[in-house]
Amino acid sequence: MKKVSVVIPCYNAAAWLPKCFLSLAEQTIGMEDLELIFVDDASTDNGRTWEMLLLFERAYPDSVIVIRLEENRRQGGARNEALLYASGEYISFVDADDWVLPGLYETAYQRAKEYDADIVQFDHLYYTDQTGEFRNPKGTEAAFFSIPSVEERKKFLLSETITYGCWNKIYKRALIQTAGVRFAEHVVYEEPLFVYPLLYYGNRFLVISDAFYVYRQNQKSTMHRDMKDDTTLKDHVAVQHAVWKFMKQTAFFEEYYEELKMYFLHTCFYEPLYFAGLRNMDISMERYRALEARIKKEIPDLNQSAYEALIPRQMELYRLAADGMTEEDFLRYMEKLKRK
Repeated sequence: MKKVSVVIPCYNAAAWLPKCFLSLAEQTIGMEDLELIFVDDASTDNGRTWEMLLLFERAYPDSVIVIRLEENRRQGGARNEALLYASGEYISFVDADDWVLPGLYETAYQRAKEYDADIVQFDHLYYTDQTGEFRNPKGTEAAFFSIPSVEERKKFLLSETITYGCWNKIYKRALIQTAGVRFAEHVVYEEPLFVYPLLYYGNRFLVISDAFYVYRQNQKSTMHRDMKDDTTLKDHVAVQHAVWKFMKQTAFFEEYYEELKMYFLHTCFYEPLYFAGLRNMDISMERYRALEARIKKEIPDLNQSAYEALIPRQMELYRLAADGMTEEDFLRYMEKLKRK
């Protein structure tokens, strides 16, 4: 068994792949302990991405798997396909326009084994063509969570130490299999559907402060291209609703209802309006009513929370909605968000 399977979704990525691939081939853990799974997500670059992947496979036939999709399923779908092939003890994800530093998998794997960690999270660097690499300004503080009880998990969830992006972690493959998680497909912001449920299924989480991943802030990337696209907000709501539906089917739902409710209301109700305010986007009253109706159908007690003292801004929205948000209330609320 390989120690780490690395999943790399690729779409028209020929310009970025050489640097990404070399950063993986030069890992100090050694290629013999890595399984690299590249997925060509129906690229439209006349075979350039696919031909490059075939070169990688020929260079390391025992360590590289290449998959070609006929339909573009976006990053979530490409990762899901790769998960069908992954056989490593741990699994990691790298985007094709990013790269990793040489000691990532040796260090992360050693620490994972030392702590018997279900997930190991590490820090990252940013990169732009103008500035080169620079440190994540927020930084990452080392931490370890062993969760023996419901109360300890609640504290862990409230700490929000583990982020919801997928690429700054390695995951025990057995954990993924037990949880049965997969990424949302054909959407932006696909990661929470994969990552968030693992915070309930896992029991040992390690955070290391070392920065190993280099995240390219590329103006042509999915994130930047879609940042001001209205469909992004719709995708965000759809994915978070899928998270809620997934968790409703688990044994955790009743015991962690207050924590799940707080997460769902924040991500599926407050955040879409907050993001629209930040981007100076107009949300029609009709669209708001549809969002509010979806929320009330799932959570009739939205104006009550065990954590209301921690979320005063959010509670203002939830109470307005519960009391019957008028159009005047809504316009006033959105103007307040735009001024923040």
